[in-house]
Amino acid sequence: MPKPPLSRLWVIPTVVLSLLFALVGAPPAQAADRTSSTEARRVDRVRKPKLNWVEAADGSGYSATVKLPRDYDRPTGATVSIALFKIPAADPAHRIGTLFLNPGGPGGSGVEIALAATGFLTQSVLDRFDIIGFDPRGTNASSRVRCFRTSDSQAYALSGMNVAFPSTAAEESGFIVAGKRLAAGCSDYGSALASSVSTAQVARDLDVLRRAVGDKQLNYLGFSYGTYLGEVYANLFPDRFRAIALDGVLDPLAYAGTTATRGTPTALRIDSGKAAWGALQAGLEACAAAGPDHCPLAAPPEDFAEVAAALKRGPVNVLSGDEVLSYSYQAFIADLLSLLYYPDGMDYAAQVIATLKQVIADDDPGTSSLPAQQLASLVLPLHRTAIASASASTYDNGLEAYSAVICTDSYQPADPKTWIAATRAADLDPDNPHFAPHFARLWGWSDVQCATNYWKAKDEDTYRGTYRKLTAAPVLIVGNYHDPATNYSGALSTHALMPNSYLIRSDSWGHTAYGTSDCVTDQVDAYLLNLAQPDPGICVGNVQPFTSRLAASSTARSSGTARVAVPSRDGLPPVAQPWPSR
Repeated sequence: MPKPPLSRLWVIPTVVLSLLFALVGAPPAQAADRTSSTEARRVDRVRKPKLNWVEAADGSGYSATVKLPRDYDRPTGATVSIALFKIPAADPAHRIGTLFLNPGGPGGSGVEIALAATGFLTQSVLDRFDIIGFDPRGTNASSRVRCFRTSDSQAYALSGMNVAFPSTAAEESGFIVAGKRLAAGCSDYGSALASSVSTAQVARDLDVLRRAVGDKQLNYLGFSYGTYLGEVYANLFPDRFRAIALDGVLDPLAYAGTTATRGTPTALRIDSGKAAWGALQAGLEACAAAGPDHCPLAAPPEDFAEVAAALKRGPVNVLSGDEVLSYSYQAFIADLLSLLYYPDGMDYAAQVIATLKQVIADDDPGTSSLPAQQLASLVLPLHRTAIASASASTYDNGLEAYSAVICTDSYQPADPKTWIAATRAADLDPDNPHFAPHFARLWGWSDVQCATNYWKAKDEDTYRGTYRKLTAAPVLIVGNYHDPATNYSGALSTHALMPNSYLIRSDSWGHTAYGTSDCVTDQVDAYLLNLAQPDPGICVGNVQPFTSRLAASSTARSSGTARVAVPSRDGLPPVAQPWPSR
């Protein structure tokens, strides 16, 4: 989410500092920064909430809801409801404290990641910590941002965003119109809450919740956007945490922006497009290196380019029984990004590309042909959740919650037409600092509604401070070379910014690294449990694309039975998608 032009001058120093810190650890001891009197007064005068935990019917844990101030400058004024879920420590006699989780988004459910915790956290962590996730204000089961009165009015307002991203001038105009309507709704009907959900407010909630569970210091594990929440907490409350581990790291300066960089949209500034394009390129190169026994593509980069160009000329129809999907260029690129979130997703992506190439080349691409049947089995599962969501009658506030956070957190351009030139340049110009063919548009258009000429829901207490506070305890940063959403450069930049931080580097695949590599998992656990400093070496992901472990997929293709299920994140954190599906 772009760096200022001068950022190029800092590439070498950033890398050098990062490597130095990785080798020698945190800098020499000096007086750590303390929580400012202003922030201490804001949160400490809030009465300690009483958590009335209610056991879930299935015995999986305990839920609670608390009221917190909507505005910490008015602690006895309007409130928001915060939903929490807890799994108690399995070994209470040796309990360290509470570990708070956040899955990213913004807008992901902390309750859901806590519910899933026994499936991805190691037993040693589950033994020693109560695990708590909370739905951030504005989202999910907490008080929800709502920018339209009815689902019908919402659907009308957002109708111009009926594709994953615009690829034509007409679609760009549709996105801009929908962005203006979304901004108007959140700045009027939904303004009370839309102007009160910045990451700084959630960090203040987190500090009050820390006190509510009886912990003197916070323990926190955040993924993706959840790393920005950890970065803000560490700089607002530099002396109030024991451990903060950040995996899939956002460069906080790129995300929040500055007055000098506000002319570039946030979604481009963080270089997620470059992350996705880099991951795809590396995956295609791995496919080529693996050869025909493991890779279904004869010339992977060329085959991808051929399929993308063909789909730009027009979609193909995908049918399976009563299900029909007009498979467009935008759907193809969005599906590739979704697949790259999984450690073995590149194997599936290569199958999609290979099958599409067959369907496109077929003189009579009817739905009864074997390639057409295989394509349906590969791509329809990726869309069933979105189709079900679109047909649901409940009001879905996912895009509104995402927008309210990012539009209040970050500096943005004033005119939505800026997105046209910015995304086109990042898509097509190799000299553009955010150059990312195909993916620059997908990521770049996700925040057009934030154009400040139209988005007027502002939070005066948004964090605009430094990210260089010397924290009393070290922060752990995890960077994944092939993360398609949070560019590895974000981990390096954050490590260089935060003077008391450790860095784990991993040659892993998929979004975030915990659980994808035993090396990463063991070192994150050692930090959380014992505050251990990680090793300076480079970790390697357990799953590498196109390895012998997945060779059976070639046999399946040759026998005419392509893989029908989407890849799974079983055993991995259920990280939130970068923004809600449209």
